[in-house]
Amino acid sequence: MIIKRLTKPAVALTLAAVLLSFPAAGFAQERKHDLSFQFGLVSVDQFADILKDVIVIVITLGNFNKADQKFSAVPFLTYHYSANSRFGFGAAVGRYSSSGNLSQSGSVVGDFSEKNTIVAAELDYHWVMRPGFQLYSGAGFGVRAHRGRYTDGVDTDTVNKLLPTFNLNALGLRFGKKVGFFAEAGVGYKGLLSAGVNAQF
Repeated sequence: MIIKRLTKPAVALTLAAVLLSFPAAGFAQERKHDLSFQFGLVSVDQFADILKDVIVIVITLGNFNKADQKFSAVPFLTYHYSANSRFGFGAAVGRYSSSGNLSQSGSVVGDFSEKNTIVAAELDYHWVMRPGFQLYSGAGFGVRAHRGRYTDGVDTDTVNKLLPTFNLNALGLRFGKKVGFFAEAGVGYKGLLSAGVNAQF
């Protein structure tokens, strides 16, 4: 559903970006090393939890519902290398968490906390490379190390899982020269919306 909603605007912006990039060819900004630090909101697994009215988890302590959930921001550190300024590839690492209560039959009986660590390979393509402004898209695929702690008030259970994860950056905007600020919209492990600081050298 989310991907369908993002597809039409992404295609329209992509076509506009390609057309805008031709006059700018003689004024392209160059990059080889690309380092970013950003904070995102609502990763793909957090979004899945928000959509569910009653999230049921099954652990050795029994069956529980998640309630009163709180989600952290989604911080990421990313490095990309580019041989020709347009295409880039590299890696990203990030960590975020959630917490809340556990309930049975509508009564709170305990609490939980979950931490997720992401390591992913990424690539990007810059449609527009003008001094002071860049427009780009990207994608990534990696592994999410999930660690959950669940307590029913007496006993505690710990769950560790390795899960596949992805990120699709439909649209990224960067403002600045060697050091700049950027914002991205997409879906995946970096969140629906994110923003941060970027250095290119």
